[in-house]
Amino acid sequence: MNWKHLFLGLLIGIIIGFLLKPAGSEAPLEELKQQVLRLEEENRALRGWLQGNITLYQKKIALYKEEIDVLRSRINRMDVSILGIYFSPRGGCESQVIEWIGRANSSIHVLIYSFTLDSVSEALIEAQSRGVEVKVVFEKSQITRYSEYQRLKAAGIQVRNDTNSAYMHDKVMIIDGIIVLTGSFNWSAHAERENNENLIVIRSVYVASVYEEEFDRIWNRSI
Repeated sequence: MNWKHLFLGLLIGIIIGFLLKPAGSEAPLEELKQQVLRLEEENRALRGWLQGNITLYQKKIALYKEEIDVLRSRINRMDVSILGIYFSPRGGCESQVIEWIGRANSSIHVLIYSFTLDSVSEALIEAQSRGVEVKVVFEKSQITRYSEYQRLKAAGIQVRNDTNSAYMHDKVMIIDGIIVLTGSFNWSAHAERENNENLIVIRSVYVASVYEEEFDRIWNRSI
């Protein structure tokens, strides 16, 4: 056998081996395809499980949230602190009103029968100047030349007259939706220096929210 026959034999062997190679690799390729199919099927099954359980867990989350809201409401009703009780004459009622106005951060809402104290008016104007929302409803029969109504209005504070055909006899101040000052104490010199009056300071989100509802009701129907 000469070198030509040897070369030809090698060449034929290489060609035959090349042609037979794809048939030998079909098994691993088919296995890979089967793995892909299995993974796709598992993926679809997992997606289906998640979709079915999302609704279930969303309902559970909603129930938990409802229960949390109920518990928080109960806590708020029970979380009441009395921060001070004051009496006049000259028992600190005026100074407490001014102090709490000075401690306000966001809002001061007032329902007041008689309001003639310049000191309180000045404190409200100062509060507004530092960005606190101040709203005051006056009893219309008490808006006289001694009233602080015109002074507050001129300073840009939101003031309104009560439209109740009878008296709006409230003496209430709500600070930041959490502090309530109430009692018989009017914001007047007579109430501070001569009359027997009382003032209580309450810290409670729940109590403040109830007073805020009443304030909003009166404010919205006032002029």
